[in-house]
Amino acid sequence: MSNGMFKSPMHRVTANARRKRTSLVIFYLPDPEIEIEPARELVNGEKPRLYRKLKNYAAINFECFQNGKVALETVRL
Repeated sequence: MSNGMFKSPMHRVTANARRKRTSLVIFYLPDPEIEIEPARELVNGEKPRLYRKLKNYAAINFECFQNGKVALETVRL
């Protein structure tokens, strides 16, 4: 986790009516038993920790998505 330093870009797909479109989706998820947290190098006195430590981010993310919420906002300190 980048502690808010790096933002995910918004993206949009535009379809071309003359050509077939193929999408490839790849998910990379950490082991649900591994605790993740903002990178220590990105947390200091000037930039305090923004997110709590957590396990099983995938479950949190999927549950939030189903409820129309953003997962990172639910783990913000």
